[in-house]
Amino acid sequence: MFHNKQEKFSLRKYKDGRTDSKLIGATILATGVALSVGASPVSAAVSSNGTDTATVVSDTSKVASTSTTTFTDNQDPTKKVTVDAVIGKVGSLPIKANKNAGNVDGTDSVRFTSKATVNYLLEDDNSKLQDSKTVEGESGTINTPYDRKGIAFDTDGKDYRESTVEKTGSVNENTGKEEKIQANNKEYQLVRSEVIDSDKAAYEKTRFNDIEAPVSPEGMHNNLGEINYGKITGKVYLVEETSNGQYGKFVEASNINSDDEAVEAWKNGQATAKDFTKENVTLQKGDTVLVIDRDTYAHGSGKKTVNTINYRREKVPAMPEYNKTEPYVREEGVQGYPSYALWDQPLTGEYPTIGEDKVFGTADDGKVTFNNETTLFYSNSLKDFPPGISSSKVHDFNKESLREILEVMHSEVYGILEYFNQNAKSDEEKQDLKTRKAKLDENIASTIEMIKQNNIDIAIESDRGIMFFQQNKEALKNLRKHIEEGQNVLNDLSVAVDSTQRIVNQYDNHKDVIETKKNYLKFGFDRGIQKGYILSYHKDAVPEHYSDWEIEYPEIEGIDHSVLTNKGAVTISDDLSKIKVVNGNQKTTETEFTKQDVTTKEETDYVVKEIITPVRAYKVMDEGGPVVNHYYRMHITQESEAYSMEAVGGVRIKYLTTEGKELKTENVRELEKVYELNVYNQYSGNTKVGERRVEKIFDYDYDTTAKQYPILKDAKTGFTYEYVGLKQGSPAASGKVVAGITEVIYEYRLVSEEDPNPVKKEGKGSVVVKYVDADGTEIKNPESVVTDAVVKTTKTYTTKSVDVVISTRDEVENHDVEYNTADKKVKTITKDGKKYNFHGIYAPSEKFHNVTAETGKVVEGITTIVYQYQLEPEKVQWEVSQNPPIVEVPEFFGGTSVPESPINEIPDYVDGSVALEPPIYTKPTLIITKWVDENGTPLKSADVKSPVELGQPNEAFEHGTIEGYEYVETIRNQEGDVVTHVFRKLNSEPKSVPKPSPIPPPIPTPQRNEEETPKVPNKPVPSTYPSGGNTYPAPSREVSQLPNTGTESNAALAAFGFVGILSGLSIVLRKKDSE
Repeated sequence: MFHNKQEKFSLRKYKDGRTDSKLIGATILATGVALSVGASPVSAAVSSNGTDTATVVSDTSKVASTSTTTFTDNQDPTKKVTVDAVIGKVGSLPIKANKNAGNVDGTDSVRFTSKATVNYLLEDDNSKLQDSKTVEGESGTINTPYDRKGIAFDTDGKDYRESTVEKTGSVNENTGKEEKIQANNKEYQLVRSEVIDSDKAAYEKTRFNDIEAPVSPEGMHNNLGEINYGKITGKVYLVEETSNGQYGKFVEASNINSDDEAVEAWKNGQATAKDFTKENVTLQKGDTVLVIDRDTYAHGSGKKTVNTINYRREKVPAMPEYNKTEPYVREEGVQGYPSYALWDQPLTGEYPTIGEDKVFGTADDGKVTFNNETTLFYSNSLKDFPPGISSSKVHDFNKESLREILEVMHSEVYGILEYFNQNAKSDEEKQDLKTRKAKLDENIASTIEMIKQNNIDIAIESDRGIMFFQQNKEALKNLRKHIEEGQNVLNDLSVAVDSTQRIVNQYDNHKDVIETKKNYLKFGFDRGIQKGYILSYHKDAVPEHYSDWEIEYPEIEGIDHSVLTNKGAVTISDDLSKIKVVNGNQKTTETEFTKQDVTTKEETDYVVKEIITPVRAYKVMDEGGPVVNHYYRMHITQESEAYSMEAVGGVRIKYLTTEGKELKTENVRELEKVYELNVYNQYSGNTKVGERRVEKIFDYDYDTTAKQYPILKDAKTGFTYEYVGLKQGSPAASGKVVAGITEVIYEYRLVSEEDPNPVKKEGKGSVVVKYVDADGTEIKNPESVVTDAVVKTTKTYTTKSVDVVISTRDEVENHDVEYNTADKKVKTITKDGKKYNFHGIYAPSEKFHNVTAETGKVVEGITTIVYQYQLEPEKVQWEVSQNPPIVEVPEFFGGTSVPESPINEIPDYVDGSVALEPPIYTKPTLIITKWVDENGTPLKSADVKSPVELGQPNEAFEHGTIEGYEYVETIRNQEGDVVTHVFRKLNSEPKSVPKPSPIPPPIPTPQRNEEETPKVPNKPVPSTYPSGGNTYPAPSREVSQLPNTGTESNAALAAFGFVGILSGLSIVLRKKDSE
């Protein structure tokens, strides 16, 4: 059972000098029994002291090396195990390789001598005050008794007991001592003494193989002979003593505190263990050599087993061939069954009939009328097909032949045949299915012929129903019978699907019979398609013979546990930890009908044990001698005062807001002395050797917690602040007064709360329509369109610090109110006998503060729309000057004042009139207002405002105030639609903000383009506001399209247009005169 295995072996040297192979590793493995049947055990499987029998010992107090036994595996001779002893029955198994008991077996001695060095040192830096001395030290002999007992005692190492020392002389702290010494013109006093390396001496050298070293067992063993592990220092060399004075491998370790730790370290280090020789080892002072004694033994328990087995047999007569088949067994049914939807049906009405071609839907079709006449009716109802079988198409009898219709009638029969064909395996069965299908085809053909021979007509009721009709009802009855006989092709339909075979132990009094199971598909008109099987049994003919031997129970077995097998066949486990020795034989007695086997087996299972014990320890000694050090301190003979100094300290409290503003300061402790220092010169003789400092600290406490006011009020602003706590980085609220000023800083937070009840203010707006003539004089009473409509609600919230206002916040809600003045516009107005015709919407002016939009949203205040009317002129002749007047456009110098737009009246001429509509102005776009600090950081949300009427103050340019900041300046962008107010934080340095250079106003240039009418963009131009030096946008005016010319212009262009009209009139009048 151990064949074909590769094992790793190492050579191990045993105490008698031999070497055997040993498998590396140790794990417990169960072994089998190797038994030699009917023969003697293999020779040399067990060998001991020149014999093939193991030497078994029962007393382990002293076992000689001649008891060594070697076991060799019979199957694998490379597996060998050699043990120092085979132990039989004993009271207790050995647990140590050696032991200290009874009389000692000998004594080892080591001699030593020593000389001591005495030093005189300054305590501060260990410098020498005078020369060292050398004095005689200790000398003597270390005697160590030892034992040689246990397994292989005659080749064992020595097991040491406690050592004794015989010595003369001693070295201690009094060696060479002097109480006072003079050095460097100073006096020094002895402070303390110490002895270093008191055990250091020159020791005789001990030999380990080729290594010689000064070692000593002194103090390494206690009075019980156990190793004193508290004395082990440095590296520990664990080395096995293979025979007296001879050493094998060693393992280097450290921090060994017990026998168990030493054994574990030795075992764990075997993979890297080296020979204990000068080449591999350098012993240093303080190292420990720990000698290991290793013994092996095999111990087991055995038994002798006698096993008797009786057998019997019979003569079996010859048996003929056997065959039997069981009836068919149905397992389950399968979907699929033929059905013919044919029945007698009385009909009334007209129906199409099939022609001679026996195809519906062709030219030779006819018609028939029934009057409650009985027909043989067929309906193509839902079919019952087997699994996986379906109709290949959707049938429409209106377009199909008689053959196709008959195939539809038999489609379920065709489907069953196809289903069986898919499951058939043999060619014979497939041929049978083809024959059955052909018979069904013949039924269809004979049905068609029968219809022709008996003059049976066919009519169609729908795409799924037909009728057979004939006066002779017997003919229809025979037709139906003939059609339904088509399903007879399914009679006795059966196919074998598959088959399996097995051997059954017993069937019908026959043994080992072959059972064949054949699975079938069958069809029967009683149950339809069925799945089932047929079992058949077969056994070949058997000639006359004997039966097999059968055991007669019970077996007879005798066991003797007192036997210990010491020779025979050997089986060794792979890890060499277990050995089975088997010695036995077998005898068989046989007659014609009986047989007896008697097996005798002696077997013992041995377990290989290993005893590893540290038996002695040596300390590697230094070859020098002990050292005595006497330490001295300089003696001070006198002192004189040198100088003194002091320090004062105080405590105050500073109260700051969380923003860093100081609210107040209070002193807690005034300045007082907290530290004093006196310095004295020290002399040794007349030489100054140092200073002595005497410090005095005055211990004063301070506590500011009583001044942690819960509420403080700012004397300047009246704001109330609440206590937060100590400011980060502040000294503790209470503690010790130290030098300097201790400033405790308490931090306070502003107490503020917004009033949840705002003050509400409503902004109202009205819309009024006025009526003026060309001069702007009102010619009709104003009309109200909207009166006091609420267009804006402002909620003002106030934030206070107790009862002092900090700030306010507005919430504005705008209300959309629409207006429309169109219904207030009249075409003509008569006043004082004069008739005025509607001319247009009056341009925005300072006079009326009017707008031009007839529809829109009502704004706060009064919105005025002015309708302008022109007096109807008299019919007069006009003579226009050849030199038209020059209208000068005043230069624009900026600002917001806009002169009132002039109304220029143009007299009519004979055949008509020309009127000039005054320009209409629009307001500029919305203006965005921002409030920022000098770094551009927003101080509050931006606002968007509609500009007020031209020439009026604009709230977008009102900078207002911000708490904690002062106003610096206002900046406007080039387009004039963004105004930025700059503020500076109080107590901060002013920061220069670049001011934009004024942008000169654009000078309009009159121009005319026939293809494209230019627009003057509604962009603000820079202007200097007269108060404050801040820049504001001066809105430009966009002129709407003139009704008569269709051109667009600004105010200047309007003047040029007026001149052009006058010139045009001059040309027209001249032409009129010429005519």
